[in-house]
Amino acid sequence: MVQATIDRIEGVVAVLVLDTPNPETITLPKELLPDGCREGDIVRLTLEPDPDATRIGRERIAGTIARLTGK
Repeated sequence: MVQATIDRIEGVVAVLVLDTPNPETITLPKELLPDGCREGDIVRLTLEPDPDATRIGRERIAGTIARLTGK
């Protein structure tokens, strides 16, 4: 888990500064922020794999490659 500070909100985009040894900024749609968040708030970012979506995506790409290569 990583924490980030909401640096600013520009229209429909939120700019966050990651709380890491080498802070970097990321932008994401404002709608992904929890309700009530504003500039200066600190949020927790959690990423987790989605095995089902990964499998479906891989199958779709494999089908596209098969159609394009005729294999």
